[in-house]
Amino acid sequence: MEAENLTRHIGYVLRSLRKERRLTLDDLANLTGVSKPMLSQIERGESNPTVVTLWKIASGLQVPFSIFLQGHEAPHATIIRQADQPIVLDDGGNYVVQNLLAIRHPQPTDLFASRLLSGCAHVAEPHGADVTEGVWVKHGELTLLLGDERIALHEGDALHFQANLEHTYVNTGNSPCEFLVLLVYKNRPDASSDH
Repeated sequence: MEAENLTRHIGYVLRSLRKERRLTLDDLANLTGVSKPMLSQIERGESNPTVVTLWKIASGLQVPFSIFLQGHEAPHATIIRQADQPIVLDDGGNYVVQNLLAIRHPQPTDLFASRLLSGCAHVAEPHGADVTEGVWVKHGELTLLLGDERIALHEGDALHFQANLEHTYVNTGNSPCEFLVLLVYKNRPDASSDH
């Protein structure tokens, strides 16, 4: 999905979710911690939100992150061609996230391919008590900061944790780190209505 189309799609989905829940922009701002003007710009397709902003919105609305990035699913099988896998840049392009899969039934699950440049860090907001996050390092070195804990991961290493606290990905290596992130939403509704 092209960046301009993705920005409009995110706005459409956000507005649809807000209207379905009969929320005002003020209500949504209070739920998400994102300012009312920013939410309004996103809804109108005038602002391309960062990964952190989208996470705040998804967490506040208690929907999977990928609901903003994916279209409709076919009833029995969904093919997502590489050209249609949305890419979101954050931290000035130092952190790149590509939505590979968004599974809605029976339990919402998202799979992302991520890349973090050497010497860079990305702070992730808490995703909620009902979210388990898994990380698998494909290439490079990655350190995860989970509260006071510092966990070093190398190529082929994996980790899973409750994603209800702020966590930071740090590339401690000399080359870009490529890794997969799996998110499983335990108690969230399907949330695939018309999105």
